[in-house]
Amino acid sequence: MLLSVLLYGAGVYHSKDKLINNEEAQFRLLTKSIQDYKSTLYLIGVLFEAQVEANKGKTIDVEEFKRGQIYYYHYDRTLTHNEKVVGATAEKMFNSMPAITNDNSHALYYRSYEGKKLLSSKDFAMSPQEVKEAFSKKACVATRNCAFYMPAKDLANRLIASDIYLDTITKQQTITLSTPVYDGEVMVGDVNVDIYLSYFPFLNNKDFISTRTDDKRQVIIENLRYPFYESAFSVHFDIDDNLEFVYRIPYSKLIIDTSWWLICLTLVVFYILLKLEELRVKREKLELAEIAISKDELTGLYNRAILKDSALKYAIEKQGLSVIVVDGDGLKPINDTHGHHAGDQAIVHIANRMLKNFRESDYLVRSGGDEFLVLLPGCTGKTAEILAERFANDIQNHSFGDKALTISISFGVTEVLRGESLDAAIKRADNLLYRDKRRKARLLLESESKNA
Repeated sequence: MLLSVLLYGAGVYHSKDKLINNEEAQFRLLTKSIQDYKSTLYLIGVLFEAQVEANKGKTIDVEEFKRGQIYYYHYDRTLTHNEKVVGATAEKMFNSMPAITNDNSHALYYRSYEGKKLLSSKDFAMSPQEVKEAFSKKACVATRNCAFYMPAKDLANRLIASDIYLDTITKQQTITLSTPVYDGEVMVGDVNVDIYLSYFPFLNNKDFISTRTDDKRQVIIENLRYPFYESAFSVHFDIDDNLEFVYRIPYSKLIIDTSWWLICLTLVVFYILLKLEELRVKREKLELAEIAISKDELTGLYNRAILKDSALKYAIEKQGLSVIVVDGDGLKPINDTHGHHAGDQAIVHIANRMLKNFRESDYLVRSGGDEFLVLLPGCTGKTAEILAERFANDIQNHSFGDKALTISISFGVTEVLRGESLDAAIKRADNLLYRDKRRKARLLLESESKNA
């Protein structure tokens, strides 16, 4: 798990710029749309003003407003001269640019302050009270979605941006852009576009917090569901001179949204470690099997299979090797007198004393019955002779078994000559062993003859 977390942390660290850029790109889609709406709204406002100026004193034939809907503040449905001009202009505009009315992500409308009417690009089920709310100073000031009630300094660039608010008609989070329409020096209306934020998927589940600084308003877009949301990367966008959007991307979001990386990494690392563990177990079993093949079951010493070991061959070539061939004396009388169990104890006794007298790096081999080999890497023949004598004395000085029996050994010592095989050296040592045995047998006969 620790390894997965470290890999995950490294991945997030190296990918954080890309992850943040991806979030920022989605925010830029919103800001680009707002910029496009601003440009379109400005042109429509200028167009309406130009038509109002151009049609002063002219008679306007009123046709049915087919591409939209008119909502009335009063029961009087008489249109003012300017409302007729704007309506006729809007009808032509909607006919030539049907996308303005067909796109559900926004609603475009003209609010006439002269005759208290709304000319909308869309048909809404608006009650008379909701129409009146559209002209209410209290509602306009609260949401800042009316040009008429805004201070002159806010109208300097002919664009008003509202706070984000919940539209009472569509029940959607909305931002409204407004531009005034003048007849001379008098504001006769404004053109508005309601932008519905639900059509920007990345804003789903986001919170909108309106704040004010000394010089401008801010709308902070963030997701409060993420822990430690205060620690965040911020992207800024100026809607106009008085309103700034700030999109805050919590660093915790990067971690939580990429947590599936950690899950996948954990599974992958766990799988790899599981396979490595299986491989380790198999390797250990193989080593145990190899050891079992080369080990003698009774004594735990190597058997003759070790003579083919590559490490032993390397030791002969690089270090030199001396050989001691060992054979127990009088094992048959022990078997005959005390049983084969005592004979096995005698063999184990020789093996245990070998372990005590020789190095761990030496190869101690039970070659068969009560016959043993001691292979001494890096040891001269003279040193091997001394070690063999010491070992023979040690065997005689230690008893074994419940009956405190003793046994002696015979041995032959040789050194592997340059270019000589190990088998040839062992045979020479065997010959010396049997010479030692014959010498002991002759001495025993002479001793018995004297006693007789």
